[in-house]
Amino acid sequence: MTNESCNFSLDADIMGLTCIYSMSFSLGLPANMLSLWGLYQLGISTGGVQLVYLINLLLSDLLQLLTLPTWILYLQRGHNWPYGSIACNIVGYVFYVNLYASVAFLCLIALDRYKAIVRPLRSQGVRTVRVAWLSSLVIWTLTFFFCLGGLHSVFKQNLASYESRCLEQYPVSPRYACFKIATIVLGFLLPCCILGFTSTRIAMTLQNSPSTSDRDRRKIVGTLCIITVIFIIIFGPYHLVGSYKFVAYFLTDDRCGLEKSLFLTYRLCYGLTSLNNLLDPLFYIFLSNNIRKELRSMPCLRRRNCTPKEGTVTNLHLDQEDHM
Repeated sequence: MTNESCNFSLDADIMGLTCIYSMSFSLGLPANMLSLWGLYQLGISTGGVQLVYLINLLLSDLLQLLTLPTWILYLQRGHNWPYGSIACNIVGYVFYVNLYASVAFLCLIALDRYKAIVRPLRSQGVRTVRVAWLSSLVIWTLTFFFCLGGLHSVFKQNLASYESRCLEQYPVSPRYACFKIATIVLGFLLPCCILGFTSTRIAMTLQNSPSTSDRDRRKIVGTLCIITVIFIIIFGPYHLVGSYKFVAYFLTDDRCGLEKSLFLTYRLCYGLTSLNNLLDPLFYIFLSNNIRKELRSMPCLRRRNCTPKEGTVTNLHLDQEDHM
């Protein structure tokens, strides 16, 4: 297939993105569903603030996962979208919203850990389940309208001149390029600063805390390091390549040449962001001993009766402040 605007082949990303999306969907869907089942068993009243953020994070992952089969079909049909322009806009919008909602909830989790460990007394009044749900609602609302405002021109053009491609325009419009620069700043650089700051302060506090055992200290610091590394590996390439692409967009006259040179790299980095759906449940769920016990009680994970024995721990291991 040849793009009519810039006249270059769009087939280079088909194999790579199909493999990435297929792996993300086939592994991420059951992992996220198992994780949500485990969190449901804990209950909001016992899980507290962290549980609220985890549920929202996993829900955003699941919503994004449900769009992947349509993208796989789109790729296999040679960048030919068979469902019409309205469905294209809806699916593309859901993917974008849940991508940046996931980033936001990761930041909320990091900030909550910071308040619980570094500012435990000062944060008691705000670290409540009610505030957590209100914060989650604010995140969904801001992400919804931010993406809607940024993608509005793309959706409008897609409805007016829809042919077969779904939200692929080469070269992009100046308004869309500005929107992408804004997402890089607000959706990647700012969260990186938040994660770096909270991780550093938590590590310093734990290092100077005599009441924390060496084992717990190493586990918490290691967990925070993994969060930061995963955030950079999964979201970093897409936003770094995008920052070069969309800044260079305003500095070059050969925009088609720029699009062609970065097409495969940018598209593969874009697909890489979907692997966040694999890492969220693996990181937050399977590193918790209590949730591993809860998941092992499921019928699909063992042959015996799924009813937990008396005395089985079913509460998520969180700080006492989380049960507020």
